[in-house]
Amino acid sequence: MAIFDSHCHLYWEGKNIESIDNQLNNAEKNGINRFMCVGTNIQTSLKCLKIAATYPQVIASAGIHPNDVEEDWQSQFSELKEIASREAFCAIGETGLDYFHKSVEHDLQKKSFSAHLDLAEQLGVPVIIHCRDAIDDLVTLLKERGKPVQGVMHCFSEGPKYVPDLLEIGLHFSFSGNISYPKSDHIRESCALIPIERLLIETDAPFLAPQPERGKRNQPAYIVHTLDAVAQCRGTLGKSIESQIYQNTLNIFNVN
Repeated sequence: MAIFDSHCHLYWEGKNIESIDNQLNNAEKNGINRFMCVGTNIQTSLKCLKIAATYPQVIASAGIHPNDVEEDWQSQFSELKEIASREAFCAIGETGLDYFHKSVEHDLQKKSFSAHLDLAEQLGVPVIIHCRDAIDDLVTLLKERGKPVQGVMHCFSEGPKYVPDLLEIGLHFSFSGNISYPKSDHIRESCALIPIERLLIETDAPFLAPQPERGKRNQPAYIVHTLDAVAQCRGTLGKSIESQIYQNTLNIFNVN
């Protein structure tokens, strides 16, 4: 068994969150041996880089989460761009649109997101996209670019009506623990439509623990339940799609 957690936040600290060493050791026991540690602002992006330098099984991304976009977003982004241009990040993000929390003006989020997309294109790396309660605007923004986008719809939680447009744009889709929740039929319907070569899985740890571990702080070891849920909604077994998903993740992040 070999599984790649395509999106986790190993640097996160708080109650009931295990140390990085413990999280990686627990994951290894379940066959998870690669991890994408995802930044959400300048500080956490640098933490991701440090973790990746310490643990060879971890790769890093640099980005500014839409909820972390500041009023002076251009200066903020310029700092991110400088870091990302000189360091060995494997992706840009997470970035995107989030209208759920209502903490950042939509226009500022769109400007920051567009800048992230441009930077990822310039650097030749994929973009990790967050979307919450903003899918219509996000699809419109991506389609208006008029060219393919190399990247991942992280923790895809939308219904199947949005899948064709996002596939045409060129994106991969990553599913998290919420695909296993009883009320997530719309996510399972979407997952069943994704071509196997565009499919990834993730934990988004320490968030969104899958149903068998729900109520706990999520960690990479729990991704085995997400794999099972993804396989089940596609009418197959986890082991039958495991190697393809692993290879997809290597391919999109351009790692061996």
